Amino acid sequence: DAEPRYLVSVRPARVSNNKKSCSGRTKTQKPLQLVVGTLTPTSVFLSWGILVNPQHDWTATSNCASDSRFYTVRYREKDKDKKWVFQLCPVTETVVDNLKPNTVYEFGVKDNVEDSIWSKTFNHKTVLSSKYLAI
Repeated sequence: DAEPRYLVSVRPARVSNNKKSCSGRTKTQKPLQLVVGTLTPTSVFLSWGILVNPQHDWTATSNCASDSRFYTVRYREKDKDKKWVFQLCPVTETVVDNLKPNTVYEFGVKDNVEDSIWSKTFNHKTVLSSKYLAI
């Protein structure tokens, strides 16, 4: 490809049973950053997270991680008449399968906390043949 794409996935380390509580409300929710990668002609790999700002001190938010955080993924064929399919995820990655080959889909994700907003819609076309990236 003239413009190669890279898919990077990061998982948080397991947290011990020492529960940490957070005080105060977080500022306005920001949309998650979504990455979509091809697995097969009928499946894709989705991964998401916050857009990292090197100017921000992330140590303050790392103490507020919740073990029970969930995310909602939505996808549909790129057509306003098509209905969204929703999937609840307890982690920041998932595989969406049973898709049609050689078809453009729209994907989005949001955190399941109050006032969360959907990520920017990501368009991705499934591949036609077995020429795909295996992860």
